[in-house]
Amino acid sequence: MIMKGGNILIPCGGTGGHLFPGIAVAEKLMEIGHNPLLILSEKEVDKEAIKNKNNIAWQSLPVMGWPGFFSKKIFSFSLKLFRGYKKCHSIFLTFNPDLILAFGGFISAIPLYLGLQQKLPLILHEANATVGLVTKLFSGFAQYVLLGMKECEINVSPSKKIFTGIPLRKEMVKSDRKEACRSLDLSPARKTLFIFGGSQGAHGLNQLVLKTLPFLLERKDQIQFVHLTGSKDYEECLRSYNDLGYKALVEPFSHRMATYYSSSDLVISRAGATTLTEICAFGLPSILIPYPYAANDHQKKNAVVLEKAKAAFVFEESKVSPEILSQTLKRVLDDRQLSQEMGRRAQVMFEPNSTDKIVEIVERCLFKRRK
Repeated sequence: MIMKGGNILIPCGGTGGHLFPGIAVAEKLMEIGHNPLLILSEKEVDKEAIKNKNNIAWQSLPVMGWPGFFSKKIFSFSLKLFRGYKKCHSIFLTFNPDLILAFGGFISAIPLYLGLQQKLPLILHEANATVGLVTKLFSGFAQYVLLGMKECEINVSPSKKIFTGIPLRKEMVKSDRKEACRSLDLSPARKTLFIFGGSQGAHGLNQLVLKTLPFLLERKDQIQFVHLTGSKDYEECLRSYNDLGYKALVEPFSHRMATYYSSSDLVISRAGATTLTEICAFGLPSILIPYPYAANDHQKKNAVVLEKAKAAFVFEESKVSPEILSQTLKRVLDDRQLSQEMGRRAQVMFEPNSTDKIVEIVERCLFKRRK
C-alpha cells in the first residue's frame, strides 16, 4: 500500500533513544512521498543528532520532563509547559497533521494531547521493556501501540499491540572490520573495545572505565579503545588514556557510529533500547551498565532481556568494581567461542524490518482516515 502526501507529525526528541528511530522512520516516509515533521526538544543531543539531516523538517518545543510535585523545578516545568503548548498549537495550525506517530518521552505529551482533541489517529511506539508514562497515559486512545521489545507488557487490546522492533537509521550498516579499523587509524590485529554512555548518563560509566584501565595494563599491546565520552569528561578521559599509554580514539560525540560498531569486538555501554538494538544489529557481545537514574529503571529491565538471552553481561553501576569489570572484559576477549556465541545470540534478537513495519502501519491508518 502506498499512499502519498500524508502530513505525519513525529514527536521523538529528548534522548537519542527516542530521536534516532524517529529520524529513521521520517527518512523512509519521505522516500515514498509523505511529509513528516519531527518534534524535538531543545536539548543539546537533539541539535547534535539532527544537524546533518538537512532534508528533514523539524521544530523544537521548550518543554521538560515531569520533575515531581515537590520539586523546585515545578514552576519552570509549568512555564515551559505553557510555552510548549502555545508553540505546538501554532505548529498544528500551520502543518495540519493527518496523523501523530509518537516515540515516547516528555516531548510527545503535548502533540498527543492536541492530536486527541482534533480526533487524529494516534500511533505510539514504546521502545523499552517497560511502559513509559506517556505511553500509559495515551495508549487507551491510540489506534496502535508498537513495541520495540517483545517482553514489554502493556494493558491494551491484543489487536492494538504490534511488535515492530526499533528502527535504525539507514546509515547503521555493518562494514568490513579491517576496513573500519583502518579508517579510524586503529589496528585490525588488536581487540577493539567500544565504550559509550549514550545521550544521558555518561559520567558514571566514564569514571568506572577510567578506574578499570590500570587493571588492563598487561594487555596494553593487545587491545585498543574507541570511547565516546560526552563533552564534560572528554579532556579527563583523553588524558587518562594518554598517560597510561593506551591506543585509543577518544571523542566527545560522533556521527560515525556504524564505523565504530564495525571496528569493535566488545561493547561497554548503557542499556537504552536503541543502543541495544544497534548492538544486536551488529552482532556484538556487550557488557551493559544500565543508567541507574532512568525513568522506571527501564534501562535495567532492557538489559535483563539481553542477559536472559545470554547475549550480554549486566552489572549495576553501584555494585560493580573495576576489578570485576576487568575480569569480565578479559573473559569475553579471551574466550572466542563465548564472544562469538554472545554476538550470535544478540543478532538473532534484531528485527531488521522495523522501519518498513511501522511505515506500513502509518499508511494503514491514513487509508482508513481518508476512506
